Amino acid sequence: MKKLIFAAAALALLAGGVKAADVAVVNGQKLTREDLTKKLWWQYAAQGLSEMIDERLLLEEAGRLGVKADAREVEARYNSLAANYPDKAAFETNLRSVGWSPADLKALITRQLTIRATVVAARKLSVTDADAKTFFDANKERLGSPETVKLSQIFVKTKAQADDAYELLTSVGADFAKLSTLKSDDANLAKNNGSLGYISKGMLQPEIEKAVFALNPGQFTKVTPTGNGFSVFKVEERKAGVAADFAALKEDIKVAVLNQAITQSLPQLAAELRQKAKIEIVK
Repeated sequence: MKKLIFAAAALALLAGGVKAADVAVVNGQKLTREDLTKKLWWQYAAQGLSEMIDERLLLEEAGRLGVKADAREVEARYNSLAANYPDKAAFETNLRSVGWSPADLKALITRQLTIRATVVAARKLSVTDADAKTFFDANKERLGSPETVKLSQIFVKTKAQADDAYELLTSVGADFAKLSTLKSDDANLAKNNGSLGYISKGMLQPEIEKAVFALNPGQFTKVTPTGNGFSVFKVEERKAGVAADFAALKEDIKVAVLNQAITQSLPQLAAELRQKAKIEIVK
């Protein structure tokens, strides 16, 4: 979809020029559509032509193998893109504004799904439950939900300021949120009563993470060097991690593993088809 977005942006630029033949005027000097077209041609033509050749060869192979895109999946993917807009009419209006029609986009999705199915058929790709379980076992930690803490912070520029804040917390039981609002040298902390929200394991620097995750709710760290200053962190709440459940994730894992295999196999198949094809570049 990144290529689609780039093409849309380029078309939008060409459609809304300063004048009929101009796209910009820089210090009185015109940049024309012809200048832009030449720039885009030299910058992207070779890559674009190579991709078009591969697409043609892969679609021909689809015909030879009798492979077709599932019309229901094409519609589902189209509707998924449209769901990012207030309604389908707004989505289609946006498409037309950059020179695309709903039929153009559906044709693109159809080609993409056809090529995907072609790689699967040509390489006889499949993912079994055992394959999914092997992937799950190797990635169990990151597939689960890590332990999290709801964290607050006081951040100041000098150690003396941090020591003062720590003293107020420990000696007179100052309110952490109010203290962060009054003393923090970070605008967001001051505005949000020091709240950082929920932080998962792996998001903090190791030494800070070790100190923070050793705390119980209501406890705070000692003065800690952070970036260009010093901080005190307070744990407001803890949520235990949730182990990954293979049964719940199995089908998603099978799709992910298959996608990875397709990504690896597609350029290999395209290269093989090129070797068998007669390709003439017209200059």
